[in-house]
Amino acid sequence: MLATAALPAQPAAPDDVLAHVPAPAYAAIVDVTVVPMDRERILEHQTVVVRDSRIVALGAARGTPVPAGAARIDGRGKFVAPALVDMHAHLSAGDESLGTAAGRQLALYLANGFATVRGLSAPTPILPAQLRLRDRVARGEVLGPTLYVAGPSLNGGSVTSPAAGVRMVDDAKRAGFDLLKTHGGLSAEAYDSVAAAAKRDGLALVGHVTPEYGLARAYAAGQQIEHLDGWIAAIVADGVAVPPGQLVLDPAVLARVDARKLDSVVRETVRRGIWNGPTLALFETLASDETPEQLAQRPGLRYLPAAEVARWAPAKAQILAAPAEGRAAFVTLRRRIVRALHDAGAKLLVGSDSPQLYMAPGDAALREIDAFVAAGLTPYAALEAATRNPAEWLGRTDAGTVAAGKRADLVLLDANPLVDTANLRKVAGLFVGGRWLDASTLAALRAGVLARVQG
Repeated sequence: MLATAALPAQPAAPDDVLAHVPAPAYAAIVDVTVVPMDRERILEHQTVVVRDSRIVALGAARGTPVPAGAARIDGRGKFVAPALVDMHAHLSAGDESLGTAAGRQLALYLANGFATVRGLSAPTPILPAQLRLRDRVARGEVLGPTLYVAGPSLNGGSVTSPAAGVRMVDDAKRAGFDLLKTHGGLSAEAYDSVAAAAKRDGLALVGHVTPEYGLARAYAAGQQIEHLDGWIAAIVADGVAVPPGQLVLDPAVLARVDARKLDSVVRETVRRGIWNGPTLALFETLASDETPEQLAQRPGLRYLPAAEVARWAPAKAQILAAPAEGRAAFVTLRRRIVRALHDAGAKLLVGSDSPQLYMAPGDAALREIDAFVAAGLTPYAALEAATRNPAEWLGRTDAGTVAAGKRADLVLLDANPLVDTANLRKVAGLFVGGRWLDASTLAALRAGVLARVQG
């Protein structure tokens, strides 16, 4: 039997389950179909051997023996792929306990097949706890996905001058943050100072684009763009006034997209190597015809406190007051941009922007993968944006694909995700840093979260 997280006999995991970290496994998944994600293909009838935190062997089942002392995991009829990555989360307050929002967030990511999560800002007072949790996961003291944590938000309120922006960047570097997040609103001069300091300190700049500095300046700085911010203003015909904010729902404005400008920005994106995290699922949820009551019935939202979900209803109701024609056009345009970026070879990232506005940890990122497919990408391309692409952006040469020598972050599935991304929800087990969590363990994590939020 493989060591796994310590669980009681009852279905729900106890609050301290993530503090009971199993030893890295010595195991072989036998006769499994591998989805290596190095290119669009599958490898049938394979054996994958994991020892400690690494894949130590991968080959044809007939020619790859199960080492003495290794546990056997039956892979017949199953598919193993790189574990998933959410590149836009907002890490919650708390520690590893399921009694805190942070602990429940970690558990839900594991239960949904995620082994890496990038946190893009949180209220400044809780950031030190996030750094501690990141480090405890890395040391093997807490069971959870690998965490990356952005520093305090760089925005028009926090960056009051170019010098203040430089100080914030330098402070984030000294504090040990992994990257920087901007929410926009900076003056052009302050933005340039922040971008230069970030480059000097070796911290990637990620986030919003607002009119004060615009998309062209963000591209020149090498910023990784979230939400397709700045795109609509950059691609409408000259003289068209774009309303402020991220939700542009005026059908008259959206009808004035200049195809030549769109093509030009796509080509510039590729030329400069700019990465985009479009958060399609979030904005499609907001722009949809679904009512707050209908959205609240999404299965993934039962793992969040009902009071939290209820707080999102006024924002959704306000958006529903916008013309349906404009909301539909907004979704169509965003899908068009994502498809154009992919077709041109630009790099895309899956990010959920959860937990907020009907986006639940884990479930929302799976919805984002589905949204990529709805935009016209193949299941392979959508899955690439949640595995191989994030590893590349993070500089992780040991992750993102399934191969000997790679870190053992693997999701075992009951069906082929390259046929239908819905199959990513059929999780039969997860290796996270070489630690094996079987289906019953993952189900217990879900049940533990559910017990907490409903109790």
